[in-house]
Formats: sequence, structure tokens, C-alpha cells
Amino acid sequence: MLRFTSSATSLLSQSPAIARSSSTSSQSAVHHLATTRTLSKRRINTKKPLFFSGANRNARDLVANQKPVGTPAKDSIEKARNELLDKLGSNSSGTVIASGGPTSSATSSISAAAEAAAARNSALPHGKVFTVRPITSWIDKLANQHGSPTGTHNPASNITSPSSPPEPGKKYNKRDLVLKTMQDSYTEIILPFKTDKALLEEYINVGGSLRHGKIMEDLDALAGAISYKHADDGKTDSSPLTIVTASVDRIDLLKPLGVCDLRLSGHVTYVGYSSMEIFMKMEEISEDKPGHHGDTILVARFTMVARDALTGKAAQVNPMLLQNDTEKKLFQMGEDHKAKKRLATDSALTKRPPTQEERFLIHDLYLNYSQYDDPQSKTKKPDDVEWLADTKMSAIHIMQPQDRNIHDKIFGGYLMRLAYELAFCNASVFISSRPTFLALDEISFRKPVPIGTFLALDSQIVYAEGGDHHSFQVMVKADVLDVKKGSRETTNTFWFTFTDPIKGTPKVMPRTYAESMLYLEGKRRRMLGSQLAGLNRKNLGLQK
Repeated sequence: MLRFTSSATSLLSQSPAIARSSSTSSQSAVHHLATTRTLSKRRINTKKPLFFSGANRNARDLVANQKPVGTPAKDSIEKARNELLDKLGSNSSGTVIASGGPTSSATSSISAAAEAAAARNSALPHGKVFTVRPITSWIDKLANQHGSPTGTHNPASNITSPSSPPEPGKKYNKRDLVLKTMQDSYTEIILPFKTDKALLEEYINVGGSLRHGKIMEDLDALAGAISYKHADDGKTDSSPLTIVTASVDRIDLLKPLGVCDLRLSGHVTYVGYSSMEIFMKMEEISEDKPGHHGDTILVARFTMVARDALTGKAAQVNPMLLQNDTEKKLFQMGEDHKAKKRLATDSALTKRPPTQEERFLIHDLYLNYSQYDDPQSKTKKPDDVEWLADTKMSAIHIMQPQDRNIHDKIFGGYLMRLAYELAFCNASVFISSRPTFLALDEISFRKPVPIGTFLALDSQIVYAEGGDHHSFQVMVKADVLDVKKGSRETTNTFWFTFTDPIKGTPKVMPRTYAESMLYLEGKRRRMLGSQLAGLNRKNLGLQK
């Protein structure tokens, strides 16, 4: 049974994108959502030192000195939970819980921890739904577009959500800025693979471990929910926001991903004017100590951007209150990441020529491949050297409405999964065995992918040193094909790092200047990625 837990006393529901209940009764899909109480009335202890961050440096004016809401009975929480599920049209019997925070203790099982957390809840949710998944059916949308009176009524359409599209003719009020803490946006998801066979069936791969692509989908969905939760001002008539994934800054797998109960958690660590950095991690859950935070398996950082849904312009997000040195350090790391991304953009090979050291490398590569490429030369290409041009693999997918997000574009997590699975196939062919995923480097979502278009994925091994080196880089370029317009536009370029855990890899060899640029880009990302992975372990106190 899947359970979501969130701090700031929020209720979260089950998600078909992440799991389903193991109940024997009939199951129905409940979209990934979170509900949370109004945070603008949060009482701040003014005796403690306050640190304000974000675009609004005068955030002290946002502190509301009002009394906190009262403590409800446990049956009130259950009543609110049932009403929410009724609105979503669900007959799921899974447990939806509210928690006082990520450090909730437990006695004997995950179920006991969930019930204990629910009992300690201190406020009812205000009924808002945070989701990156659509809450209305596609057939109803088509019926409304064509003016058909036969469209069926969807109970979920009555839900007022901060992520809902703007309603035509409705007047919205200006969005208030509310001072938020990192804890306010904290959200966690429990994936009980050891006890829920139906859930495990959706994630297990042919080798008996978990599908990394499915986890990437979950991370993107979680980042969206966290972002909407931080940006919420607690009012239902505020101008709606559109929050999208601007970039996936980094995903690092720190240890092999086996079949065990997992906890995915995350919160906002940095805010700019309209941007938010989301830090997430995935941990093992011990059967003996379900409330204990076990070994960290994966860490990820996403950058989300808010837009006003009415004007399309950048929308200011809530500023952040930093309460201690740890939070100040996390916030500073976010500023450092932003500065490094600007520097990397300015020094990109598409803007500046290679460095002197890289030019020497290109010349050495030329001397190497020319002796193999010269028909008069008797030197044959070694078996452990592959031409970079011969490492290509492609796939085309139709973008269906089942994979859309709340904004009726294709869900970014789904694109990541498709790119990862193609990269994995290409990596497997390259090393003639099953590769191990290490990291996903920074990617930017340049353009949304419309429903009904074709997505062309082109993969290539762009960097592999060969010899005793085990790791290598795989690039996947995603192009949107619109047959009606006759256009082809690149929407994403993904950079994956894999390794051969058993032996060294073949060496890839470019033989054109364009291929040499791909080789250099892959080398840059591999070197920088190794540094970032080490910094992640050092700054966060994670074991290697």
C-alpha cells in the first residue's frame, strides 16, 4: 500500500503514476496530489533569529502574527479524506495520512507509522489539490471543445486547484506573497515494494530490480507537487499559476537500486523571483525501523519555474525563511548551482571555441583516426575502438493524451523515461552486456511537447575513454515532429552516464569536427559530473 506523508500538516493521496493500493476491492486511479492547510496564518517565533531569502528581501512584512488553527479530532481528518476521495471519484481503500513532519516515529510497521502520524496532525487541509497530472478526462475535454452535450460529468472538475487552468470569465485576485520555510514544502512518498506485489509489478524490470525510468517519472511528479505547494498562497480565488520543469540539474545514483521499501522525499531549497530549486532524495526503509531514515540511494535537483497562467509572464513565488545554518547552507548551494549553470552556458562549445588543451586533444584524435581511416594505411582499427558515428540508435513515439500533464502537454517525467530507456538500450549494445546507470546530467526543457505529435529520439555514445575506464556518456536528442506544420524542433538533449561494472569499455573515436565537439561535450560533462557527485556526498554527509 502506497502512502504519502507531508510536513506542514498536509494530506496527500495515492497516485497511479507511483503506485496503487493492494486492497482486494476494486481499484480506481487517484491522481498524484497533495492538500495542505493555509500557511499564511503560520505563527513565527520572533525570539529566534530570522533569515529571509528570495526575490523579496523585505519579507519581514509578510510575517502574520495570528493565532494558529486548532487541533481537530482524528475522525475529522478521516472525514476530510473521504470527501476528497469522493470528489476525485475514487473507491480506493488505500490510507491517506497527515504527518507532523519527516521525523515521525514508528513502532513496528509502516502502517503503524502512518496511523501515528495521522493522529498527531494539527490542522485540516483547506481542500486544494497540488498535481501535475490532469484531473479531467480527455474525452470530456474533446466533448467540450466540440460543443458536444454528451460529455460525461467528472466530479474532479469541481475541485479548485492552484494548478488548474484558468476558468474563462472568472475574475481572479492578485496572488499574495506568503513567507514559507523549507519544512512547509517538505513532501515524502512511501513505496512499499516488499509488501505490495501489485506496485512492484509496475516497477520491476527483466533483471529483477526496479526500473530507473519509472523512478524518474516519480521524481518529476514529486518536484511539481512540491513546487505548487510552496507557491500556494492559501486562497482559492488567486490568479492561477503554471509551474513547469525548467531543468533537471542532476540525478545521481549512489548505490544499486534493489527491491526494498523506499522513501522519496523533497522540499524547496532555493527560490529566485520565479524559480525554485527542488532537492529530492530516495532512501531505503528498514522493515524493523520503518520510521528510520536508511541509506540514501539517489539524490536529485530540479529547477521549476512559475508563470502567470493568464498572462504567460514570470510570476513571483513565495520568499523563503531560513531558520538555521543548515538551511542557509542549502540555500547557498542553490545560489552556487545557479551561478555554475550561467558559467557553463557562457562557455558552451556552441558559443566559444574549445580551450587550448581541448584543441590539442582534437589534434591527437585526428592523428589516431586518420591512420585507421586512410585506405593506403596498413594499420587496422582495433576491435576495442568504435567509430562514434556507428553508435547511433533511434526511436519514434506517438505522444498520446494518457501521458499529458495538467497543462495538456506531455509530462516531462515521461519524456525522461523514454530517453533513459533508449539510452539504456544503446549502452547495452555498446558494451554487449547490461550497463549500470550512474547519473543524469543537466537537461533543459526548451519547448513543451504537444499531444498528438511524434517524438523522435536519437541516441549516441559520445564519450568513452576505453581501456580500464568503465564509465561512458550517452546523449539522447529529443525532437518534436509536427506533420501538419512540417516542422522538426529539438525540445531536449539528455546526457546519461553509465558504467560497465565488470570490464572496461570500448573507446569511441570521432572522425569529423562536429563529432569531435560531441566528444568534448561528453568529456566535459563526465568530468564535471564526477566533481558534482563528490560534492553531493560531501555536503550532504552521504556515504559513497
